[in-house]
Amino acid sequence: MKNSIIIIIVLLGMTVPVFAQNINWQAFQPEQKQFVQIQTGWDYGLTLGLGYGRKFNTRMPVLVNIEYSFPAGERLFDDFKVRLGGQVEVIRRGGFSATVKVYSPFRRFENSLVRLVNFGGEFSGVAGFYRKHWYVAGEFGFDKAIATHVRHTPLARETYPNARDGWYVPTGGNYFYGLQAGVSFGNSDISLKAGNLASQGWKTKPYVPKYAVLAYSYRF
Repeated sequence: MKNSIIIIIVLLGMTVPVFAQNINWQAFQPEQKQFVQIQTGWDYGLTLGLGYGRKFNTRMPVLVNIEYSFPAGERLFDDFKVRLGGQVEVIRRGGFSATVKVYSPFRRFENSLVRLVNFGGEFSGVAGFYRKHWYVAGEFGFDKAIATHVRHTPLARETYPNARDGWYVPTGGNYFYGLQAGVSFGNSDISLKAGNLASQGWKTKPYVPKYAVLAYSYRF
């Protein structure tokens, strides 16, 4: 059991977050209710992703969206991440805006030792200055893998004969914090975010403690 926990911690430390879509709330025109996005970046490795979102003009603007991402590699679709959730602009004072994001990610990761499937929660806040054609903001959040199912391979059992398959609750989590900026023109947005990661408890860092994501969005 101890060996299984070590494997989980190490691998989740390498594979936990990809980050929710960047939004320039002030770039949306009244007739624009939806958008699609593609993104690429460094998130424990080179990743690719796409997403779809719909904006609702409630008292506080709300955007609900779904995202799919996967690491670049020999087999593109063996590992993946699906995230469903949304974001709410809770404060707008002139050019200043603050947004709360809540997402539920579902992830799969496999290597020669183990296959991991987990679900969890991601919570973050974004605050900064937004204009129709640009924005710059800071973000702080936490990504928690709440429950993980582990299935070891025969190779792993040769090294760890007592390794146990099954569900482990809870498992790893990471804080993430950094800056993001974007430009908007026509129906398009281009955004860039970059920052640092710290493991739950702030005592250690993930195997790759940095992230960077470049994204393109089309509003319609």
